[in-house]
Amino acid sequence: MKIMAVICEYNPFHNGHAYQLRKQKEQLGCDAVVCLMSGHFVQRGEPAICNKWARAEMALLAGCDLVLELPVVYSLRSAEGFAMGAVSLLASLGVEGYLAFGSETADISRLSAVADVAEQEAFGAAVRQNLEAGVSYPQAYSRAVEQLLEEAVADVVKHPNDVLAIEYMRALKKTKAKLLPTAIKREKGMHDALVADDEFLSATAIRQRIMRGESVESFMPASAFSVFQRESRMGCAPVLAEALFPMLYYAIMTKGTENLRHISGVSEGMEFRIMQAAEQSRDMQSLLAAIKTKRYPQSRISRVLMNLLLGITKEDAHITPQYARVLGIGASGRAVLRELSKTSSIPVITKVADATLAGEEAQRMFSLDLLATDIYTFLYPNHARSKNGMDYYRSPVVIS
Repeated sequence: MKIMAVICEYNPFHNGHAYQLRKQKEQLGCDAVVCLMSGHFVQRGEPAICNKWARAEMALLAGCDLVLELPVVYSLRSAEGFAMGAVSLLASLGVEGYLAFGSETADISRLSAVADVAEQEAFGAAVRQNLEAGVSYPQAYSRAVEQLLEEAVADVVKHPNDVLAIEYMRALKKTKAKLLPTAIKREKGMHDALVADDEFLSATAIRQRIMRGESVESFMPASAFSVFQRESRMGCAPVLAEALFPMLYYAIMTKGTENLRHISGVSEGMEFRIMQAAEQSRDMQSLLAAIKTKRYPQSRISRVLMNLLLGITKEDAHITPQYARVLGIGASGRAVLRELSKTSSIPVITKVADATLAGEEAQRMFSLDLLATDIYTFLYPNHARSKNGMDYYRSPVVIS
């Protein structure tokens, strides 16, 4: 079975996502689409705007056949860790076919050239040299590529989706996954674009409109918007990071600097800066502003804070894939699951209550995913909808 795999967040699912799924599936002639989606916390270091089951349903209604959950230990890492965790999981499942993604450049040869350079010793040395000059890691990465490649090729590191694509390609080579990279050009509704372009608008801008109480109906497929409306009426959306501050403040103050330094993403004395910032902050925005520096961009700080809240350590972040969790099953989803049962080297979990996981790493990874859901449901606008152990009560979404 030839699969089109998509690593995604769908936060929320919008017209650009629907276009990518439809167009790339047509181009590749695949038998099915498998989406590996971040769960309740996303790579920006924030809770998703609506829960993972709702977002899985949006994907299924747009043509995805199987939605799997990307464990939170991977979803809250930098581009490199996010990509490596996701691709490793797909490789462990034995998925064969294509890894499809959006890219500003959509030039596989240029992206591959940068991926090759990023594996060289000289690249690592250049990154360290630039970091010592006091710039952020993304800037150090970009400068290192520019130092080692001609400008026409190095230009791709200036675009966020290209950078993630490069990391996907590095991970594909390291894991020897049976997936060929294929890119579709992102020309409208670019990553983080705040201005609408016809029916396309970025997920960032859509979330901002939702928070301002503005309509986003024209920027989402009708089926996805209907799901979001339902979740909103139930009081399960939108979920906002600001509501996390009291829990986060308590976590910081009780852990202390000694424990903070073991949290995934903390380095170079950041633990002292976090503690000092917490002592003078009374909301999420002031906390982020107090920690942020030229060296530490907000996205990195946000990921560190979410890792801190969940207690994800540096050791946890490097756990290899231990299982795959099913969030949704579409038209050809059962056929895909039967195929994966033959090829996967890790358990595929469809019902949490029946999960049997051997080994400390598997149990640790699983417990963090369950904790992420428990914390997330506390953030529902309607607190009556919050329920401890929600993962045990919710079955995968099924769309015939």
